[in-house]
Amino acid sequence: MSILSTIYDIIHILPVSLLAIMLFGGYAGIPQDSKLSYLLCLVVSLWFIMLRNMKKQTRLRSIGIVLFFFAGLAITLREESRQTIAAEYFWVVWIVCFSAVSVIAGILADRSIWLKRAAAAALLLYCTVGTVLKQNISKEAFVLICFLLLIHAAEEIQRKWQKSGCPDMKEHITRIAPILLAGCLTVYLMPAPEKPYDWQWVKTLCESAVTGFHKVYGIMTHPTDDYGMIGFSDRSSFLTGLRSSDEEVMHFTADNKTVNEFRLVGCISSDFNGREWVFDSDSSGFSRQLDTMETSGAVKKYAPSCRTDYLQKTDMNCETYFYNTQYLFSPAKIKLEATKAGNRKITEKNGSLISDKRFHYKDNFFVSCFVLNYDNPELADLLTNAAPINEDEWKETAAAEGVLEQNAYSYSAYQKYRRDVYEQCCHSYGVSEKVTAIVNRIRNSCSSRYEAMKQLEAYLRTMTYSTECGSLPADVSDAESFLDYFLFNSQQGYCVHFASAFVLMANEMGVPCRYVQGYHVTKDEKGRFIVRQSDAHAWPEVYFDNAGWAAFEPTPGYSADAGWETRESHANLFDQKPPISISDITPLTDSGDDAEEAGKNAQKINLFIFIIPVLAVVSFLLLYYMISRSVSLHKYQQMSSADKFLFLSRQHLRLLGYLGFRMADDETLAEYQRRIMASERQELCEFLCFIPKYETVLYSDKAITAADVTSAENSCSTLRSLVRKSKLKYRFLLLFSGKYFQ
Repeated sequence: MSILSTIYDIIHILPVSLLAIMLFGGYAGIPQDSKLSYLLCLVVSLWFIMLRNMKKQTRLRSIGIVLFFFAGLAITLREESRQTIAAEYFWVVWIVCFSAVSVIAGILADRSIWLKRAAAAALLLYCTVGTVLKQNISKEAFVLICFLLLIHAAEEIQRKWQKSGCPDMKEHITRIAPILLAGCLTVYLMPAPEKPYDWQWVKTLCESAVTGFHKVYGIMTHPTDDYGMIGFSDRSSFLTGLRSSDEEVMHFTADNKTVNEFRLVGCISSDFNGREWVFDSDSSGFSRQLDTMETSGAVKKYAPSCRTDYLQKTDMNCETYFYNTQYLFSPAKIKLEATKAGNRKITEKNGSLISDKRFHYKDNFFVSCFVLNYDNPELADLLTNAAPINEDEWKETAAAEGVLEQNAYSYSAYQKYRRDVYEQCCHSYGVSEKVTAIVNRIRNSCSSRYEAMKQLEAYLRTMTYSTECGSLPADVSDAESFLDYFLFNSQQGYCVHFASAFVLMANEMGVPCRYVQGYHVTKDEKGRFIVRQSDAHAWPEVYFDNAGWAAFEPTPGYSADAGWETRESHANLFDQKPPISISDITPLTDSGDDAEEAGKNAQKINLFIFIIPVLAVVSFLLLYYMISRSVSLHKYQQMSSADKFLFLSRQHLRLLGYLGFRMADDETLAEYQRRIMASERQELCEFLCFIPKYETVLYSDKAITAADVTSAENSCSTLRSLVRKSKLKYRFLLLFSGKYFQ
């Protein structure tokens, strides 16, 4: 067996075997997270490589030992054990197959350089395509691929360059392989990020170009619209029909996972001219923050121990898409100062939040707010019976908001704000007698403002929602003519009509009410808040003394209530059941007799599992020895005298080597003879008489007589006797060396 060839095969074949298990072992059921499978792959592959480089007789002995061992093991095991092993450990057979195929592939590649080049190209292509497609290539597999590619590159260089140092290919590769392996192992052991290098600078450059293009596209397609295709702008009129689409305009993310629905306020108005709502975008104010503080103070005073059942804080981040707007869309109860701190310059204009710059594609803004729980059954009582907030309570709320020192949020500013609500949002526009009769009937049948507004909401929701209701007639020029046309003639419309009718009729009852236009967005199945053009909506807000503004929903088809489950109702959902005690579980155990018998049987089985395979191997070796001796004797008897003498001479040299005198490769027979005669082992000199005749046979045609053969046989037998008295390993080698003579 050539050591150089064996090492060369190990360098090429072992990485291929391991790589095959890593890439394809999962399809064959080979455990990928077990070190045992890879260790077994190494052992089997090494055994195949050793077989390839063994002599024929040694190869047969090795194969026989393994086969007889496993045959004895199979005989020893019970039928159920064999079935279990076949079912649970069949992947071992696949490891043997992968190893055998890898060895065959290594042999073929060693004979064909083009096959080796094709394999290297395939590995390189696999890594390249896997990187482009973002496939998960394990670090171990990548290191093995790199090692194989480096070995192939070294062989290609060796073929192309004429070098005098080490011209032999296999010797050159075996010398440099440890260096290449050390480099690959160093790279493998070095810590690496979990995610591969993602070429972020290229992505950033491409994203910047795409973002710039989309911003220009958004500006060109939405030059004046703030609600996209449905016509929302600084002056919102009744359209002849909606041209809604599913184009995404914003994405919201909220840190509060309890809330599943938002009304996002865009513009607020309380001035109706008969055909449209007019938005005052000139006067600045702080009404949104004051409203938030009033509602927060009311909830704290009404339900100090369960405030989150009524109001929950939410921080939201928005990313705009194909859009062109200055409005900062947000829930009504905004924390204005916290929102200002998280954005570029924004200003409140009559309740609407306006940015100093327009939002376009991939722009972002931040909103901090409270969300009111409209699904809380106690909310009606809070809005109806909220107690007045005194100055100390107001200052406590202002301190919690971080605005205690700002005059715009002082207690006097709060009192002025309440007066302004009634002056600006509670005035009669004048209505017909029919509308007055409806308003009076609702007002007189209700004992509270909240109840009256819910009845008004229910009245309007009996009508028909339609986006194709047609334009308003030319004679509609004020609130009176609009309500008469909408309530008694058309009786259909979309959100703008219903919200407008609600505000006008509530004002006629003496209730402060305002018109709000924005978006109504619901969390999708993936937990995202995606705002589309079709989500644009309008609704009314009603002011409740000491509690603030609350939204109502008169438009048919839209959810009237939105919120979350309160803690009290959630606590009563399930009956409490006592936990199962571990003492109630009766363990399953074997009886004492069965356990004792099983232990004895297991001991017997263990002994047989060890003994029978060993006996099978010993039997094979004895049988092989007998057959080998018989075949060797037959071959020896068929030889000529010269061949017999040549064989016996080589036996002399091998036996002398066992005794400590191995002939060197560059040593002549004469030099070898003189070295032994000059040694202390003078008893060996009598066995050197074969050398002169051996030289004569090798270098001339001198005939060998039967007496020469007999003398050589006797000399070999005596040498064998001396070897049997030497080291144990040499005595063992004599058993399989083959004695061709009697």
